[in-house]
Amino acid sequence: MSERKKTRSEIVSEMTDIICSHLEKMPAAERKSRIKAFGEAINRGGKRSSARPKAASVSRTRRKSQRITA
Repeated sequence: MSERKKTRSEIVSEMTDIICSHLEKMPAAERKSRIKAFGEAINRGGKRSSARPKAASVSRTRRKSQRITA
């Protein structure tokens, strides 16, 4: 028999418990830095900053600059 699938709220609750118990085991300084980094990632919408642009955007910019207007 198949077991019942968990609801979204049940999964979120379990994940939250796991994360909180993990954070409680960390030293205070490391916990602060991890929470701060997590908050910054959430505020950016999960996007990480990149030192270099994506290849597609570079080639697109290059093509635009090479166009000759009539």
